[in-house]
Amino acid sequence: MTSPYIDEERWPRLVAAPHSRFMGRRAEAVTARMEALLSSHGIALDAGTVPHMVVRDGQVIDRVVADGWLGLAEGYMAGEWAAEPLPEVLGALMGQPFEGKFGEFFARRTAKRRGPAPGELPEALVELYAGATRATGAAQFSSASRTSTHEEGIDFTWFGEPDPVERLDLDDAQRRRITTMLDEAEVGPGDRVLEMPSSGGQLAVQAAKRGARVDVLTSDEDHADAVRARVHSAGVGGAVNVEVIAGPVPSPRQWSGRYEAIFSVERMETLGLGGLSHYLKAVDRMLSDDGLAVIQAIIAADEMRETARESLDVMRAYVWPALEYPTVQQVREAAAEHTQLTVVAENNLSAHLRATLPLWRANFLSRERQAAAAGFDPVFRHLWDYQLALHEALATAEDIGCVQFVLAPK
Repeated sequence: MTSPYIDEERWPRLVAAPHSRFMGRRAEAVTARMEALLSSHGIALDAGTVPHMVVRDGQVIDRVVADGWLGLAEGYMAGEWAAEPLPEVLGALMGQPFEGKFGEFFARRTAKRRGPAPGELPEALVELYAGATRATGAAQFSSASRTSTHEEGIDFTWFGEPDPVERLDLDDAQRRRITTMLDEAEVGPGDRVLEMPSSGGQLAVQAAKRGARVDVLTSDEDHADAVRARVHSAGVGGAVNVEVIAGPVPSPRQWSGRYEAIFSVERMETLGLGGLSHYLKAVDRMLSDDGLAVIQAIIAADEMRETARESLDVMRAYVWPALEYPTVQQVREAAAEHTQLTVVAENNLSAHLRATLPLWRANFLSRERQAAAAGFDPVFRHLWDYQLALHEALATAEDIGCVQFVLAPK
């Protein structure tokens, strides 16, 4: 990893000097705490040993003092430090807060940065890591066992750890995950299906091949054009309608209808905890009386560590400004309190999220030339590498998981 050229207009925070009260004293304390923590995990501070973390520019410590986990991420984006393997090092750093009580007193007074309004991930970016399906949710690999039970009116299924997987397994695993979702909603000929928002087009293709009529909503015109091209190439263009709306969740004036099946893949959580009820109310409004909704979401463990929550500040700063992973109970309560929907089944794919993330990162890192040709500068490439490694660390530590919620009208 080399220090990138930094475009001042595109990345103003990276060229501005970090600032906070008692910077020098706190930086010394942060350095000592980080070195001790890394040493306790057997992580070296030089590149001659793996695992290692190497600080190339001490400014990253000032960034951590000023902005905590966001500062650490921005230091990586600026090329001020490197690590191998990055997910393992990030996992170790979550073992304790960066600062003791003195530093935390001042850190709590630092406002968190929020990024621009959310939209769709660029098609060229998704292509770099997600594979041929362009599917952006955790995959489902074939080699895993499954365990099922029924409690308190909910069917629970746990998909076990898959056998070792390779990048070539990813596309089939994505199609398998979509098949599971379509089966859960009992999609068949003549059904009206809604995907809100789009997850790349593969779900629409597979639903249309079952004889369903599919509406796909997106807030991005370029993404809409790409999905239209994809469904036409698959020979189901006449069965899929792609519409552009303002924002991820349509108002009744923007979009209405009644659907036998509604789907979402890892986007509800990008609306924040306050957006859960907003999203589920829209599902409730458009789901037919005998319909089923299947919502795949990244979820937070009930005991998710505070350091893990703070580590996601980089996502809120540069990708999804409202991002907040809900717990399973928070999703259930939002449905119960704000809609006429009830959760009837939950499929736990957490083990498959853990298997998917390293494949996505391997795909992305193997396509650096393509990423540069697509217009993603080195800073952005470091950002995307970092966030994939961060999610791998969070999933490995079981701070986050993946669940498909199946909802039906009460």
